[in-house]
Amino acid sequence: MKASGMAMVETLVAAALLALGLLGASRLTLRALDAAQQTRQMEQAQTLARDAMDCALTSDAVCPASASVIRQGVTYTLQVQRVPVAAHLTEVSVQVAWPSPAGAQQLIWYTRRSDLPDWLGVSSP
Repeated sequence: MKASGMAMVETLVAAALLALGLLGASRLTLRALDAAQQTRQMEQAQTLARDAMDCALTSDAVCPASASVIRQGVTYTLQVQRVPVAAHLTEVSVQVAWPSPAGAQQLIWYTRRSDLPDWLGVSSP
């Protein structure tokens, strides 16, 4: 009678350890999925920022100052600003914002663009 009772306790302990292991594995899987989603959203934001920055730096293209883009069910808000810093020098900033389960996320890129011709100030040998 004692042997069968001890087998029942061993079975319960083994089941509890198995449940604990499965719980840990499921939490790890959920964290990995969340990290993959955040990485995918950041890559989308970087692609949008790169496209907006390229558009803002080319002088022939007319780019919108702000836009809203939906990609893979996520709404990204783009804002492009051009601020004159000095004569023939403009600072360009691109901001991409999007909602995520962890809270609002944003990506900001800055660069400067000179309006002077490329050949100006360069001497030939």
